[in-house]
Amino acid sequence: MKRGFLLLIIAIAFTACDKECTNEFGECPEKQLKEDLVIIESYLEDNNLEAEVHSSGLHYIIEEEGTGEKPNNGQQVVVDYVGRFLDGRVFDTSIDSVARAEGVYNENRNYQPFQFTLGVGAVVSGWDIGIALLNEGSKAQFILPSYLGYGSNGSGGTIPANTVIMFEVELIDIKF
Repeated sequence: MKRGFLLLIIAIAFTACDKECTNEFGECPEKQLKEDLVIIESYLEDNNLEAEVHSSGLHYIIEEEGTGEKPNNGQQVVVDYVGRFLDGRVFDTSIDSVARAEGVYNENRNYQPFQFTLGVGAVVSGWDIGIALLNEGSKAQFILPSYLGYGSNGSGGTIPANTVIMFEVELIDIKF
């Protein structure tokens, strides 16, 4: 009886810790986030860059301020982008010429600006957060801690688990 009670207490303790630690993705990113932030700060310092920091941990640099409105959740946005590892290698892009130049061109793909609904989880969290910060016409760089990108799962063999990634984005249009 005492052993069963002890196991119950241990199970409750672990469950309570997990609930305090997990985010909306079921992950406990605090430890990984600390590691990611060290990587991001080192990247910024090595490249002599200054970034704004969103409360989520997203680092962003507005390279060109647009003159349009900011999008709202639920609106369709149209974005051109280049996704890179911090070493500069491109892993994805909506731009044909970049795909060809960087050796990631896929002839079966239609390279064009990417359209999605903002704020509904259609893209990685870092995009939902970052695109909402931009005015239409803005160009920016997003540096995503891993949990705002592809997290502990990575992405289909292209992006390893717990990888900090960056995106160069241009908010081309906001629909309705």
